[in-house]
Order: sequence, then structure tokens, then C-alpha cells
Amino acid sequence: MSTPPFGRNHTAARSRTVLPGPDAGAGPAAARRAAGARLNPQARDTRNQNRPFKTRRRGRPERRIVAMLGVLVLVVVAVAWRLVQVQVVNTATYTQWGAPQRQAEIQLAAGRGSILDRGLQTLAVSDNRPTIWLDPQLVEDPGATAAALSAVTGVDQQVILDRILRGGRFAYVVRQADQQIGQAVLDLGLPGVVVDSELSRLLPNGEFFAKGLIGSLDVDHNALGGIELQYDDLLRGQAGWESYERGRDGTLLPTGEREIHEATQGKDLVLTIHRETQFLAEEILVEQVEATNARGGVAIVMRTGSGEVLASAGVMADPETGRARPASYNMAYLDTYEPGSVNKIFTVSAALEDGLVEPDTVFEVPPVYEYADKLFREPFSKGSGELSVEQVVARSSNIGTIMIAEMVGPVRLRQHMSDLGFGRFTGLDGSPTVPNESAGLVPEAFFGTELATIAFGQGVALTPMQVAAAYNTVANGGVYLAPTLVRGVVDDGELQTWPAAPGRRVMSPETAEQITHMLELVVSEGTGKYASVEGFTVAGKTGTAQKPIAGGYSETDYMSTFVGFVPAEDPQLTILVLLDSATPHLAGEVAAPLFAELADYVLQTLRVAPTSVEQAPAEDADGLVEAAGG
Repeated sequence: MSTPPFGRNHTAARSRTVLPGPDAGAGPAAARRAAGARLNPQARDTRNQNRPFKTRRRGRPERRIVAMLGVLVLVVVAVAWRLVQVQVVNTATYTQWGAPQRQAEIQLAAGRGSILDRGLQTLAVSDNRPTIWLDPQLVEDPGATAAALSAVTGVDQQVILDRILRGGRFAYVVRQADQQIGQAVLDLGLPGVVVDSELSRLLPNGEFFAKGLIGSLDVDHNALGGIELQYDDLLRGQAGWESYERGRDGTLLPTGEREIHEATQGKDLVLTIHRETQFLAEEILVEQVEATNARGGVAIVMRTGSGEVLASAGVMADPETGRARPASYNMAYLDTYEPGSVNKIFTVSAALEDGLVEPDTVFEVPPVYEYADKLFREPFSKGSGELSVEQVVARSSNIGTIMIAEMVGPVRLRQHMSDLGFGRFTGLDGSPTVPNESAGLVPEAFFGTELATIAFGQGVALTPMQVAAAYNTVANGGVYLAPTLVRGVVDDGELQTWPAAPGRRVMSPETAEQITHMLELVVSEGTGKYASVEGFTVAGKTGTAQKPIAGGYSETDYMSTFVGFVPAEDPQLTILVLLDSATPHLAGEVAAPLFAELADYVLQTLRVAPTSVEQAPAEDADGLVEAAGG
């Protein structure tokens, strides 16, 4: 079927410009138009395109405005209600949710307390020192910066350069430097280099003074040993904190909430140590250790009537150079050794206390003695003969001591040694006085030859402080006093002394007096003559003990001890001096003279009158001189 010609469609379209009447759909013309539409659909489209625009009736604009305003009101109401929920109804909940984002907290460090000697002279104190660090990303010239910092701080230039080139935002150059170094770095004005302030522990008496006793702190102010560690809780105080609100950029909001809990300053700890006596003890030990090629030495000075330790010095020699200096640990409390002959008086005191012997009881002492299938010989004395108990002590007879020990028996001797503090810590309640203190070693039961060897000081391990405390028991009339290192604390500028240590009776005053007389004979007639102090009567004992080695005892290395007290009639000081592997090795030659030097100095400092002159109590500025008997 062919498409109608274009002109016909056009004519039909034009005829539609007149609106049809009610009868437009009827008649032949209508039928033709319908047929044309079916035959040519494009004609219908053309008609529509040429039909004039017919204007529609618009709705009222007021209705649309009202509708839009209604929607807007609903939105405002919803937002307002949400604000009421957040800021009024659920304020606490949302405040709590947002707090971590707004709140910041910084720790307020507590100042560490100082350590003072008995006269309140500073032994250790904390102070701010400059710490230098850098931000590698802000360093403009790594090479020049490293060179400049190395010249001022002494840190290797390549080390600094490596830290810069490693990147990141933080690297230390040096911590806790001298004030002059910190100022010099500030003066350089180097980009990316920062000088901060950091707490450092200062030792005004020198790096090595009483080092083993005082202990030390690491670079972050954590206690590592000694008094610093033992009393760390008291010294370090309690850290505080500050809480504040911050803005989006992290800065403090001036109108925000702020809460401060101030730090609690650590207490100043006052030791029983007398600084000048400690200096002297370390000085003479260093000299003697180097002079005798010894491996080390210990010196202890105690107040007899109180048990207060005035000096506790330990010295070690460098095995390569032979140079000696104060040890980094507390040798008096941590080291143990076989004491040798200084232990003999405790065998004798047990026999005297039990009424088994008297000072003038005589023994027939042979040159060789068999006990538990072993032969014992006197190491230094010659021959044999009759010896009284006093002479056994004065001449330091091994065999005479063994014979007395047999009378005492192993159980009683073990108990007596325990009462004197052997095999136990020296603390007031049986706890350690210092960190890592050794309790020594005393067998729970004696077997084989142990009764014989322990009687004269072999087969047991004691600390120098245990030996000094045991001799102090004799000097104190038979009452054991725990050695004390702390006198008290300074609170609000005033010294608050701690209660004195309670004593326990170990032997009767009569036994202590008898032992004292025997020890006087050791100095006046026996092996301890070099311990004499002009104007005073000294009571003491030498001990030259072979050092144990694998399979027996050394024939060349000895522990040389002199321990005693002065004045013998009214003891004020108990002193021990010990040398390890000295040459010569006899205690009367190498240890006793140091006892005399220490005793002479401290007696003068105490203002103790010579034995022949009546003693007058006195007070002094450094707290060493006190009432007689203390």
C-alpha cells in the first residue's frame, strides 16, 4: 500500500485548524481522515507538530509556597528537637562520649628526695640537666648540623649524621649533659635541634664515693641498686597529673575545665653514714689494696651502742692495671667469705656461756690432732704444750679451738652462731638491709669434720657486715644490735629520726667481758699488735684464712681480717678491715694497721678522751658526736 502524497497530508493538517463541532466525527470526510491516518502514521505526527500551542491552566502559587513553608518548618522543628536531645535531654551521655576527644592529661613528675649523711650533707640529689635532641625532618643541612653538634657535645659526628639520615621526627643527641653544653647548643641556633630539661641524679662528692652503698639510677631516673633501690618508694614520691580541655588543634582551651593533682615530693633520706669517715675508709683501702696487690678490700665502722654504720667501704682492683677504686656494689653486705680465726671467739663464747670452761681452763694442745679421721695441724705456731682458753684465743690456736668445740657440740655451736646473726639477713625483722644482701651460709647440721673446721672459721660463708655485727655484740655487753644504715627522714625541713633498733641478748655480760679481755690480749701480746691506738685499749682479733679452691684450699691466696672495738673499757667504735689476696697476707700486718688509722681518726672526731682521762659527752655540727654510749 502506497504512502499518500506529501501535499495531501499537508492539506489535511491545515483543515484541522478549525475546531470540530459536535458532529465532526460523522460523514465521509471523517472516514477519509481515519483511513489516511491508518495508511500514513507520519501524517499524524506532522499534524501534531503543526498544531498551535495550547496553554494549560496553572495551579495557585500560594499553595506551593505554603507547602514549601510547611516542609521548612518541619525541618527546623526536627533540627531543634535534635539539638534539645543532644544539649538538654542527653547532655551527660554525649559529654561522656566526646570527653576523650576534648580531654588531655599530662603527668606531673614528683621530685626525687635527696640522700644525706648523718650531718645532713648531700650525698645524692636530683637536678635538671639539658637533654639535646633533634627532629631530622627539620634539619636543613645534615652534614653541617652533625659537625657543629659533635664539636660542642663530643658525640661522634658520624653517629649524629646517621641519626639525622635515619629520618623520623625524634632522635637523641645527648641526654643529661652539662649546663655549659646545653647553652652552647642553644647558641648555635640550629634548625631542628632542641634543648630540653631533664632530671638527673648528681653525686656532689664524686662519681665513685660510696657508690656501692648509695646505688644508682638509670638515665630515666629508675633505681638500680643500693639505698636508691631499697628506699625507692620513699625517695621517688608520688607523681601527679593535670587534666585539661583542648581544642581541635590540640591547644589548651582557656575557658575549658581544668583539674590538677599536685605531685608529692619524695622524702629526703638521712643515712647513718658519716661522710668524712667514709672518705677516709675508701682512701686508705685504695692505698692498701694497691700497695699489697690485693684484689679488693672492705672497711666497716659502726657505733657500738646503736649499731649505726658510720662507714661501709668496698674497693676493687682492676686486674689489668692494679688500680683500685670504690666498688659499684655493696661488698660489705653482698660478698661472703670464710672468716678464719676471727670465728674462734664464738666457739669459745659458747663454751663460756654454757659453763663448760673458764678463761683459765688449761688444755694440753698437741702439734697434730685427729678428728673424724682427719689430722689437723697448727698453721703458724710451733710445738705443743699447755694453753689456757685465753691463750688459745691470743695465739689463735686451731687445735685448741677444736678441742673446745668438741665440748660444745655441733647443735649448740650451730645455735650460737645463728643467735649471732650468721646465716641470716641483718635487717631489723630478719629481712635484707640492702637489695640482694647475702644471708651467708651455715650448714643446718654439722657432719664429718665440719664441727672442727667451722670452729676455727672454715666451712662457713659470712658477709663482712655479719662478722662486724657479731663482734659488736661482744662490745655491747652481749646484746646483738642489727646494723642500721638509715637514721631518719627530713620532713618539712626537720629531721625525724627512726626508732632505734631493739637488741636481743646473745650472751651474758660476764661472757662478753671475758671475751673482751681475751681480745685485749690479742692486741697487747698476740697477733694484733699493729692495731694499737695510742692512749686507748683496743680489743680485736686477726684472721688469716685460706681461700677455698676446687678440691681444697689455696696455699697462696688468703682473706686477711682484723676486727675489734675501742676503747675496750667503754666501746664506742666497732671496726672491721678485710683484704682479699694481699701480699703479704698476714692479717696482723696488712689489716690491723688500717684498723688503727680509722680508729684514731674517728675517736678524735667523736672527741673521745683517751682511756686514762674521764670522757665528757659532746655535740657537734655533723651529728657524729653524741652522748656517751651511743
